[in-house]
Amino acid sequence: MTNSCFSVEKSQLNQQDKRLWKRIWWSLYARDRSIAVALGRPVGINIDDSDVEMITADDFIEDDPGYPIVYQSDPIHVQFFLNYVKLCEIMGLVLIQSYAVGNSKARRIKSLDLTHSDMALADWLKNCPKAVYWTKPTHGFWAALLHANY
Repeated sequence: MTNSCFSVEKSQLNQQDKRLWKRIWWSLYARDRSIAVALGRPVGINIDDSDVEMITADDFIEDDPGYPIVYQSDPIHVQFFLNYVKLCEIMGLVLIQSYAVGNSKARRIKSLDLTHSDMALADWLKNCPKAVYWTKPTHGFWAALLHANY
């Protein structure tokens, strides 16, 4: 059952607050997945209970006409976060499958799901933007941090 109270687009907030809401939500979501992986525990946030739209680069635009732009988002930081959230989605799938209670039929499905997760990771790596893709000759902090989680 989806809880529509979380939807950003359906809220009465102004555009700036909607963008902030999405950034906060997806930060909490990514943190939940990271902690679950680090501690070997199940995830705490069930994504099926939310209908917050996926974060996009547009959610980092600060264009409120009433306020001057104090902090301009660095494109590398934006790419890092967008790709980190995608990676956390895959981590969440693996964690959910790892903690699923199952019988022999469920184990066969689990094996297929893990294969799917492996393919999702390969696809993530293949489509990782150059700005945050880690390679030895062009290594950078954000790329290294992202790929350390990979």
